[in-house]
Amino acid sequence: MESLSPEIDKLEAADLERAYRTDAHAFMQWFDAMYAGHSDNALLQAWHARLNYREESGSVPRKNLLLYTILISTLTWAIAKLPEFISVDEEWFYPRFIPFLVIGVLVAYFNINREPDHKLILQSAGAGLVLLLILFLMPDYQYSDSIIMALIHMPLVLISLLGFVFGEGQWRNVSGRLNYIRYGGELIIYTALVLMGGLVLSGLTLGLFSLIGFRLEEWYFSFVGVWGAMSAPLIATWVWDQVLKRESKLASIIANVFSPLFLLMTVAYLLALLGEQRSPFQDREFLIVFNGLLLVVWGISVFSITGRNDKASKLMDLTNLALVFVTLIIDAIALAAIVYRLFEFGITPNRIAVTGANLLIFIHLVWIFYEYAKEYRGSGSIEVIKTTIARYLPVYTGWSVFVVVVLPLLFGFD
Repeated sequence: MESLSPEIDKLEAADLERAYRTDAHAFMQWFDAMYAGHSDNALLQAWHARLNYREESGSVPRKNLLLYTILISTLTWAIAKLPEFISVDEEWFYPRFIPFLVIGVLVAYFNINREPDHKLILQSAGAGLVLLLILFLMPDYQYSDSIIMALIHMPLVLISLLGFVFGEGQWRNVSGRLNYIRYGGELIIYTALVLMGGLVLSGLTLGLFSLIGFRLEEWYFSFVGVWGAMSAPLIATWVWDQVLKRESKLASIIANVFSPLFLLMTVAYLLALLGEQRSPFQDREFLIVFNGLLLVVWGISVFSITGRNDKASKLMDLTNLALVFVTLIIDAIALAAIVYRLFEFGITPNRIAVTGANLLIFIHLVWIFYEYAKEYRGSGSIEVIKTTIARYLPVYTGWSVFVVVVLPLLFGFD
């Protein structure tokens, strides 16, 4: 919106109202980008409430959400225990349906925790049934590379479905995507904390009962342990949503703390790699580790950038910019190694899937680096960088759907 001042402190309520009435669609696009970087501004908060307000009269009372969380997690645990009670092959059941259950209950939680939106519920249920049908119909070929790749990418498709429900079906909303990324970071942190707390509680419980002669290990881990592991993401979501009121910024804080450390670690690792003359071009296991490092550093970069506020120092900007650059180097090496193996050893489902993923990440990182470099020189803005991250998410979704649905068919489920 050219009529609006780019400086948030100079904006007045009348200016926003005038721009909204002049061109509501253009205003919404401008507002999404502005709110992503200035969510603490009172004027923008008021407009965000106005634009996203929903009546709560038909919603589930907050006091019942803990009960729903317990009921949903218990149902999930019961389904996960099915192979022990009916004739179902565990090696077939668990890789296919455990990720579906863990992410599916989060989809159910966000559908429950708002005013009933029948259209959104039908859309998410329909998508879930389609994915469930794909899992059921996928042949049981344990050594099929294409099916293994499909099962690895299925959680990514489910995460996209979760994001669709989290954003209330408004998948084009950039600020909603950024909020979902932040929620993802918080979910990882609080799930880890819930699991660690569960392990401490389990150790104390088993230790105390063993002192009086009860050996509960086998029963405890088979029932309580499985329930805790399956429920941890849901409990973490409830804590973030209901206890912390969605105001936690722990993921971005941790990312900002560790980004300089990861920068030093990755630079040292690349230098050591040159010194040891280890090559991901020939060593497949080393290439897998290399790709794992890429994903971790890429995640740290994204969470650090999306959690950045306007008061960040130039040193932090330089650290993030350097981390993105180092991640680009890692990705370039991994991508070159994978392409080399494609030409040297032939085309396989594994190589196609990994090549596509690395190429998409590489393009995204180049875009982020370009926008961040402009911001660091003073000719760009952090809002544009965050928008760059958010707008690319459907590309990852599209590739995941391709690997799940199309890739096994292209290779005849081999």
